[in-house]
Amino acid sequence: MSDNPGVPGPPAPGSGAGPAGSGASDPFGRLLRSIGGRDWLAAVLAGVGAWVAAYVVAGISLLLTVAVAAAGGSGDSSIGGATLPDSGSTLGSAAPDVQSLLSGVSVLLGAPAQLVALADFGRLHLAGSIPLLGVSGAASLGFVPALVLAAQVVLAVVLTRRVRSRALGTWQLVVTSVVTGLVLTAVTTLAGLVLAIRFPSSSGVAISAVHAVGVGSILGAFVVGALSAFLASPAVLARGRVLATRVLGTARVAVFQIGAVVVLVAVVLIVVALVAQPSWGAALPLVIGNLSIALVALGFLGGVGVAGAGGVTQTASVFSGSSGWLWLVVLLVLVTAVAAGLALAVRRNDRARTTLDWVVTPAVWLVAGLVLFVLGTGVFSYSATGSSAVSGTGSMGVAPWTPIVFALWGGAIEVVARYLAPVLLPLLGGRVLLVTSRLVGSDPRAVAVPSWSATPGAAGGAAAAGAAAAGAAAAGADAVGAPTEGAPAGWGAGTSAPFVGASASAAAPMSPRAKKVLVRSLIAGGAVVVVIVAGAVTTGVLRANVWGPAPTVRNYVDAIARGDAATAEDMSEVPDDAAMLDATVLKSAENRPSDVRVGRVTTAGDRATATVTYTQGGKNRSGQVELRRTGTSWLVKDEWRVTTPLADTVSITAASALEGAPVSVGGKRIGKISDGSFRSLAYPGTYSVQVGGSKYFTGGTKTVSVGASTSPYVDFEPKATKQLTTDAEAFVTDQITACAAKTDVSALDGCPWYGPYDADGAVKYRVTTMPELKVETSGSGSVQVTSTSDGVVAYDYKSFFGDAGHDEDSFDVYEYLKVEDGKLVAGY
Repeated sequence: MSDNPGVPGPPAPGSGAGPAGSGASDPFGRLLRSIGGRDWLAAVLAGVGAWVAAYVVAGISLLLTVAVAAAGGSGDSSIGGATLPDSGSTLGSAAPDVQSLLSGVSVLLGAPAQLVALADFGRLHLAGSIPLLGVSGAASLGFVPALVLAAQVVLAVVLTRRVRSRALGTWQLVVTSVVTGLVLTAVTTLAGLVLAIRFPSSSGVAISAVHAVGVGSILGAFVVGALSAFLASPAVLARGRVLATRVLGTARVAVFQIGAVVVLVAVVLIVVALVAQPSWGAALPLVIGNLSIALVALGFLGGVGVAGAGGVTQTASVFSGSSGWLWLVVLLVLVTAVAAGLALAVRRNDRARTTLDWVVTPAVWLVAGLVLFVLGTGVFSYSATGSSAVSGTGSMGVAPWTPIVFALWGGAIEVVARYLAPVLLPLLGGRVLLVTSRLVGSDPRAVAVPSWSATPGAAGGAAAAGAAAAGAAAAGADAVGAPTEGAPAGWGAGTSAPFVGASASAAAPMSPRAKKVLVRSLIAGGAVVVVIVAGAVTTGVLRANVWGPAPTVRNYVDAIARGDAATAEDMSEVPDDAAMLDATVLKSAENRPSDVRVGRVTTAGDRATATVTYTQGGKNRSGQVELRRTGTSWLVKDEWRVTTPLADTVSITAASALEGAPVSVGGKRIGKISDGSFRSLAYPGTYSVQVGGSKYFTGGTKTVSVGASTSPYVDFEPKATKQLTTDAEAFVTDQITACAAKTDVSALDGCPWYGPYDADGAVKYRVTTMPELKVETSGSGSVQVTSTSDGVVAYDYKSFFGDAGHDEDSFDVYEYLKVEDGKLVAGY
């Protein structure tokens, strides 16, 4: 008869099973034949199903990453926060080429496949070159997407337990587990190579296919698949092996403790990211598991850090100035560690304690720390050749010494199980202990009545022993029956009664009604968790898309686009130099923004910055808007206010002749020229600016465009009015008349003529012909009056010889004038 259950012994003589001795000569063939078709199918399905589950989770993670990133803004015209250039083409004007389409398909289908290979400890390889420059390089990144790996392991275990038969022996279990590992390796490798990400070739740049397949992914996929199938039935491994049962039982408690902490931290991270810090959300779907593991490592008083990046090694822990939130994780780890020690004591059920437990428990937590170290650490390398060669390697994640800290926690948990549990467990009540026993299972123990049962109180001891045996039998699938050789025959002197099974009724199996209540309670609890997570996701979406800075910016810019300056003013903090941010002014503007799109929004505390793109005058424009959170109602509804508006400063300059002239836009006076200029913020648009003046000068009307790539600037030169021409001609005419009224030759300074040189005494002047005048102004506001035809002056006088003289001279005019205090005066 075979020692292995499920492995048939050699055929009996004369049974017709084959030639004599054929079974003994081919034990491996007999082993393979002993495995039924259902078990072969289970092995194959577990490998294929594990890859499919990991691929689906990876695809969903990538889609959620894109969705959460897009939720931060409209993303209509930006990719990763970069604004698309204005190509001048319209939608549908050019069809994408075949290579671009194939590249998009390879990214869509290949990225999840590469994440699965990464989850199986592969490394993502990227290599490329620029032949024209003689530059080539390569880089690799290795990290384990914990969520993808978890999906792979869970489905492999579930399919194995559901499909595989219950009668497999140890070696049959080994063979089927190897098949699962080989199937998972084959699917992961083939999918990773076939679905490698390929980029279209471009001029001067060559990029090889990107994939994560390598020796690491091949060995990793085999180990993950084989171990998942092998450990799916721990009862088979523990059958008849007390030490294996103890190790697996302790591992079960460790998985419960560390898994609970990781899940709780992950849920808190999701809630915090989606509610308090939406900007984190884009990275979470891919790295939520790894980030949770890193925080849990810190909570276990381990460390995280970076090594090898530029020769710098940095490690952080809760003792290096961490925030109070991390200390809450430490408190959570401490509470769960005490609970794990109590659960470990319940699993042992006060069996005889051995020195070996001081090795098993720390070793189990050490292995758990090693697993977290592997899952929480990423490695990278790079190299480049060209004019100079550079290369480097590094890692980032959980510090290598963290597993040692986990081993110390294992020792502390063993202390709790040995010394604190006997004090606390009797106070918890039988139902709590029974539920805990069903959850963590029970170690093998003797069922014989203790040797001290004949002493006084033996009836109570025997009853307790019998109840303990019944409790152990009902403790769950992990209770493996009577111990084999080497198991303790009793509890030993000096030990107390078992924690579970103190009464026969407490150890009774659950009734169908109780099972229904338990199942319904678990479903209700799961529904509550789903509702909480869904509420957090919904709140995060509302906070980002309804109550976040992006909707505020959209409503603000939409108000500007429709000319509603009042609404825009209500949503913003208007600075002092904002005379043009007026309803009348904005309504008068042409080419206001249209097709408004809010791009990437970055939030830091109560401050946010949004990139806005819009169309103005048929061209794409962009700008930035800064906001401040002014309050939060109902803990989630944020109120944002624009602090830096979507506006640019308009600079209006004018000559000194226009000093004090009024400035108007859209028929509304908004200020005046002071010290030669006027400045104001203005929303995007094209404005008609009028600068007035005095009765002699006016600035006129010019247009200025706000929102273009250049700063809005306009300069006004003074333009002469008709009154200036009339008054300047009158000024020169009066000056000529005044000169004609003079009789003294020496008093003709500033006059257009000089008079007779030989006059003796008074001279009588008479202008017989006035010159024709022309008035001109300069940009500085000076006035020049010149004659276009000469004037004629006649004069009568008495010469030095006493003779009466009469003569006529022609004269021209060349006069400079200026305006002072609103009056024309001589320029010199």
